Amino acid sequence: MKIGRSYKQHGIPAGPWDAIVIGSGLGGLTTAALLARHAHRKVLVLERHYTAGGFTHVFHRPGYDWDVGVHYVGDVHRPGTLLRRLFDHLSDGELTWADMGEVYDRIVIGDDEYPLPAGREAFRRAFHERFPRQTGAIDAYLDLLRTTNRTGKRFFMEKALPARVERFLGPVLGPLMRRPALAHARRTVAEVMAELTDDRRLRGVLTGQYGDYGLPPGQASWFMHAMLVQHYLGGGGYPVGGSIRFAQTIIPAIEKAGGAV
Repeated sequence: MKIGRSYKQHGIPAGPWDAIVIGSGLGGLTTAALLARHAHRKVLVLERHYTAGGFTHVFHRPGYDWDVGVHYVGDVHRPGTLLRRLFDHLSDGELTWADMGEVYDRIVIGDDEYPLPAGREAFRRAFHERFPRQTGAIDAYLDLLRTTNRTGKRFFMEKALPARVERFLGPVLGPLMRRPALAHARRTVAEVMAELTDDRRLRGVLTGQYGDYGLPPGQASWFMHAMLVQHYLGGGGYPVGGSIRFAQTIIPAIEKAGGAV
């Protein structure tokens, strides 16, 4: 399932290049595609693996294709969301999505299974039913997710300030924009959950998606956890045709502008 041209076999195409992007994961391909589409830049994307795509690439075994990193993506199964519009733009609408359905994930502890339903209120109802003595803690958890994510807007906006604004106002604006989010980022998931509830099973289920960001609750940032859970609360989608479709649908824009991967 090789995507792109092998420079070991064919060499690197002759330039000159307007930009060189190192790495062909989603970040690299998105950067290159936007440079090609909007700045009309001739971009060379270099990847040391045998295929482009980063953690969206696919490998083949007899009878099966295996993706290495994509499991589900939030906010793409509903047309009109910001992330869906971005993927539609990058792929010229060629990247399509299959809705994961009413239940987008399941947490399994021993013999017990806890479905995670799509939608904030559906999530609330399901957890109220499974943990009737913890309804207050569940409501507080959902409220804190929303509050934490609101602080993230200013945090990321600060990263996108124009250079001239950053130069003159950054020393004053930067700390003010970052501070609310950093207050959440410096706390671990375990610390926050211990304050919300003393029910260890509920804490385990609510933090069961920690594999998505890679650190256990005792080490993970609450800010990271809140962003991930909020991202999936509305449900999830999976690219039709498998995760190989990310690279297949984004690369044409790079090549059309004279670039190469």
